[in-house]
Order: sequence, then C-alpha cells, then structure tokens
Amino acid sequence: MVSTLHLCLMALTLLFNFSSAFPLLGRNIQWSFTLFPSPSCNGTIGDPHAGSGSTGCRADLHSVASAYTLNSVAEGCRIELFDNTMCDQNEFSDIASQANATQTCRMAGTRRRYGSYQVTCA
Repeated sequence: MVSTLHLCLMALTLLFNFSSAFPLLGRNIQWSFTLFPSPSCNGTIGDPHAGSGSTGCRADLHSVASAYTLNSVAEGCRIELFDNTMCDQNEFSDIASQANATQTCRMAGTRRRYGSYQVTCA
C-alpha cells in the first residue's frame, strides 16, 4: 500500500522533472528567433534563441549562421545580428524588430554570416 507521503513525494519529483525538461515553459518570452547554417532556413539543424529583456553580446552560437527566422519580438525590443563574434558595430548585419514579418527566412548578405547577436529592450 502506498502512503500519502509517498504519493506527495512522487508528485513533487514529477513536477520537478517536468519543469526541468521545459525550462522556458511559463516564462515571459519577449523575443525568439532561430539561426540556420544554410541560407534556405531548412533542415533539422536550427539553433533556437529566446529570452526576455536585453542581453549583452551573445556569441554562444552553435555555428556561424547564414540565415534566421524571427519567431517573435515584443514591442520595444530589437535583435541586432553581427557578421563577427564580438558584436562589433562596424560589421553589423541585420536588425530584427516587431516591424519585421515573423517566420520569414532572412539571409545574411553575400559572403556574410551571423556570428553574434545582442537584444535591446526598452
């Protein structure tokens, strides 16, 4: 026979495992985009990025990307993508904001790639 305490402990364990498996579930996501190594935004190898609020320079990309799709971006936020791994403004590539259409494949210019990004939210 299973005790009430044992059932409670099992329920807490399941809840902890579920929340660990889905860390972004229930959080307030303000921006989301996916980077792709190919210029056609297809294939199973997409590098998703999501968060809330501003970030510093992010160069923690799985690989240098050729294209991206914008999934969502809140009003007042903008995503800057750079053609280097240091968010160097001299090698700026693209800006994604709420004015951009979502789910459209956007390619880096010829001979350019996305190597880092930063998000600014007002």
